[in-house]
Amino acid sequence: MRGLEFCFLILSLGIPLAAQNVSTYSRSNVPEARIEVVASKPASFHVPRTIYGTFLEDIGASIFGGVSAELIDNPSLESYDASLAILEERFSSPDFRHSSDIGLPLPWLPLWEKEGRRYEPRWGHAANSSRYLYLMGLAGQEVGIRQSVYLPIEREQDYDGVLFAASEEGPQTLEVSFRRHDHPEATLARSQVEVPGAPGWHKLAFRLALPPNAVAPLEPVDFAVSIHGDHRLSIDEIRLYPADAVDGLDPEIIRAAKALHSPLLRYGGNFTSSYHWEDGIGPVDLRRTMVNEAWGIPQYNLFGTDELMKFCELTGAHAQICLNLGSGTVEEAHQWVQYCTGAQDMPEGKLRAQNGHPAPYHVAAWEFGNELWNQDDVGWQTPEGNAERYGQFYDALKSVIPPDALIFATGADIDFYREWNAALINQDGPKLKYLTTHFVVGMDRVVDKAAGRDFVWKADLAVPVGVGRALALLRAQINSNPVTRDRVKLAYTEWLFAAPRHSLYPRWSNLGGALVAAGWMNMLLEHADFVPVSDMTGLVEFAGIHKRRGRVFVTPQYWTFWLYSHFAGDTPVSTHTTVREYDIERGVSRVPNIPGVPWLDVLATKDSHRHDLALFVVNRSWKQAIPATINLRDFNPAEEAIVQTLTADSLLAQNDEIHPDRVQPRKTALRLSGEELHYAFPPRSLSVLIIQQK
Repeated sequence: MRGLEFCFLILSLGIPLAAQNVSTYSRSNVPEARIEVVASKPASFHVPRTIYGTFLEDIGASIFGGVSAELIDNPSLESYDASLAILEERFSSPDFRHSSDIGLPLPWLPLWEKEGRRYEPRWGHAANSSRYLYLMGLAGQEVGIRQSVYLPIEREQDYDGVLFAASEEGPQTLEVSFRRHDHPEATLARSQVEVPGAPGWHKLAFRLALPPNAVAPLEPVDFAVSIHGDHRLSIDEIRLYPADAVDGLDPEIIRAAKALHSPLLRYGGNFTSSYHWEDGIGPVDLRRTMVNEAWGIPQYNLFGTDELMKFCELTGAHAQICLNLGSGTVEEAHQWVQYCTGAQDMPEGKLRAQNGHPAPYHVAAWEFGNELWNQDDVGWQTPEGNAERYGQFYDALKSVIPPDALIFATGADIDFYREWNAALINQDGPKLKYLTTHFVVGMDRVVDKAAGRDFVWKADLAVPVGVGRALALLRAQINSNPVTRDRVKLAYTEWLFAAPRHSLYPRWSNLGGALVAAGWMNMLLEHADFVPVSDMTGLVEFAGIHKRRGRVFVTPQYWTFWLYSHFAGDTPVSTHTTVREYDIERGVSRVPNIPGVPWLDVLATKDSHRHDLALFVVNRSWKQAIPATINLRDFNPAEEAIVQTLTADSLLAQNDEIHPDRVQPRKTALRLSGEELHYAFPPRSLSVLIIQQK
């Protein structure tokens, strides 16, 4: 729909442009902007903390290589159960081809090339899952396996592990060690593990202590398991953690997640539609390795329901759990709810207590499925099928879900919601409280294929304006039915701004994506009466926290989220900004036409507890600063304000493991004199002015 046609439709429906309810704009032709903040005109609603939710899914390095502190890939020595695309991506090296040829499971390699075929994979009677490895030693030689790992060496020198071993030749000795990468002759740390001669598998612990400066930051090392001499034994389930791991979780990830002050952690995503919760509970030693169908990667199940709840406890969040409405059953969902929140006299509550958690967990929200309109999701649905299935699950679960928990039905996105949401509203109206919506958008995908870089950047930065205006149509559909009118709300349970890696576009990893996210946060806070819940994709991986080569760092968009979560007040107040604008036609395919995009995106909030005023201003211009006169009406400001500025020398600037602090907020002080001040908003920036009252 063309931008002006959209505006006329909204006006014909009698619906004001929601983006102008609190923050209004006038087009100007002069370089200097004028921002009028009227502190005595608050919005009619408060912004709930649930607007600052985050999102965790078992994808990429979110769980293994992220939240989990586990360092060993394929710890159970299984056939590497992954899609062909993942196998080709991860194991193209000739070393892995040779490893596979001689019977080693990927990504394990022979410790010494000269060993030849001294390994045999065996199935059945494994300590974990279905397969283990039989090692055959050789007189006068060392036989073993190795795997390249990155250690968080800047914070931890000691590493704890366990492995399972079985010997039919009486007591034996295994050695575990760190070796210089691709130099097995250079041992950095070693530990002897004594294997009993008694029949069966034995769980054996070990510690590897590295001397100071043995390993440089970002340097790979090889972890090895080996035997010396003419002996034979079986090994399985090898796990390795930094000694400072917290119940198997990464302490740096915990600290960074806690610092966001996020009240919700959504556990869901595409993997939800084929996830069976019972695979992820009980003793870790017994949890099976399997394939993650959504993303074609191995699923080790080291992070399940209890680990999720522990992570939430450590970070100050509450869980928002996405139920399997793809391949799952009503009974399975019922049992999961009971496992989390049921009393100990119920079978699932008793099982939870047996697993070490007697008290029920607090789950803040239950989401009934994920993107079931998406044919890439296992068990996807038609609009009518989804509505029917939601009704069945709701009827079965409503009596066991605690009354203070939120319930979300799987809605659709702003550009194809009509038939999908209509089926839910018409068939399940009385059972609805929230419809979910997502916005995972490719910032490189514009309608005008011949457009140059500058146009695409302008279109990308305008996306939050277009989405904010489109929300009026979703609201109109809900309010057209008396059963749902003014009662059913939206939950933005995924939002992400994507583009190909190393491309010249704003994306979740660079400053451009952070500024799109800042405009998005302005939009969300302004619509919090209708969209009181949102979850940023993702807390770990994508827009949030990353771990690469043993080092944890955060993205510029993490800092955008941090600034809003820390400094935004609970009530938006009126602003009117006179500033230059631009128009977008044939822009980003999801919202191609957006007229009247202000170069400055402005939101002001007051806080009922701190009583301060926070002004959030996004300068969309990546070329020039925009000077502004700011008038603070009905607010008696103190003589000094704090300014937090997020900017860099390019929209494409980003953090990585080599330069983890390249883009981060800079704090300065600003002197005030009366109710009017002058400030030049830097190019390509988010500026947050925090002003106290006298």
